[in-house]
Amino acid sequence: MPKLYFVFFIIIVLSVFMAMHGFVYWRLASGLSLTSGQRLALKLLLITGALTFVAAEFLSRLTPLYPLLYAGSLWLGALAIALAVFLLELPFSLLFPHQRRLLVLAALAMVFIVSAISVLNVALGPVLRQVKIPVRGLAADLEGFTIVQLSDLHLGNLTSARRLRRIVDRVNALKPDLVCVTGDTLDGDICRDEGYCEILHDLQARHGVVAVTGNHEFYAGIGKFLQLAERSRWRVLRNQSWVIDGKLAVIGLEEDSAERFKLPGPDLDAALRSVPPDIPRILLYHRPAKFAAAVQQGIDLQLSGHTHAGQIPPMDLLVWLIYKYPAGLYRLGQSHIYTSPGTGTWGPPMRFLSRSEIVKLVLVR
Repeated sequence: MPKLYFVFFIIIVLSVFMAMHGFVYWRLASGLSLTSGQRLALKLLLITGALTFVAAEFLSRLTPLYPLLYAGSLWLGALAIALAVFLLELPFSLLFPHQRRLLVLAALAMVFIVSAISVLNVALGPVLRQVKIPVRGLAADLEGFTIVQLSDLHLGNLTSARRLRRIVDRVNALKPDLVCVTGDTLDGDICRDEGYCEILHDLQARHGVVAVTGNHEFYAGIGKFLQLAERSRWRVLRNQSWVIDGKLAVIGLEEDSAERFKLPGPDLDAALRSVPPDIPRILLYHRPAKFAAAVQQGIDLQLSGHTHAGQIPPMDLLVWLIYKYPAGLYRLGQSHIYTSPGTGTWGPPMRFLSRSEIVKLVLVR
């Protein structure tokens, strides 16, 4: 039965993928009144782009093919942006049919501009974001305790060892007290390349690195993630807690996707069972959800990721409609949640209205 579900999933994905191409072709061919020769050239371009993406996705499972995978991912990103822009253009063209050609040309130019900005934002690398977090009951000697949050690295065929090395070096230069990795670290068996594990092993903090699972850990294989964490000397919390020097509790929740793989899902009660009642509590949970319930159970700070701030249109709009805490710092009562847009990217290496982030959180009394 799982194989049947997989077949249905592939059919649905490919159908949507083809429909996106069909919609973009229709807007350009009809909106610009293309000749038969121009329509043929446009068809060939769209077919080539589509096949590049599909071939890259399948072949990269067998062997690293960075140029092909990068080209295919950029095509998917540009296609998604084109879909969003032409959906906005369509009602204007219906209202002002005599201006249709001009509107379609303007939309096409917008697709190129948005795509170029999105590629540049990722090429520039992650920005450093520093945030002060007031924490109730923080011990005097923990004033200024620094946490560096990494989230959604999505290490795989599109993340070079050189880019990962730059991230690790930047984190180490901050000399943090603790590094927290809030899920979606990998998208495949990155340990087949020893270079990745060696670089992650170099990630340093006074109290080490603590991590939780994300949904992609289960898609890629939870065993691969646990192997990576063991080689890198990371502490993985799966509905567990860890008390630092008896003064600060770090609680890690399992990702919801575990339940789809017949494993225990997030259980905050179990994770809090051994936590003393009178010390600050920091919750690591991949999804920016369950925050109100966490606050009721004494959580002072929740660190999450998962949303990517949408990355590119139309997802960057949908994320802000779907999630209550889509990106950045939020407060509920005396507690806070910080949702990282992600240190890496998933799918297209593109970001339009956001940047990848390395987040430095400073705890203050």
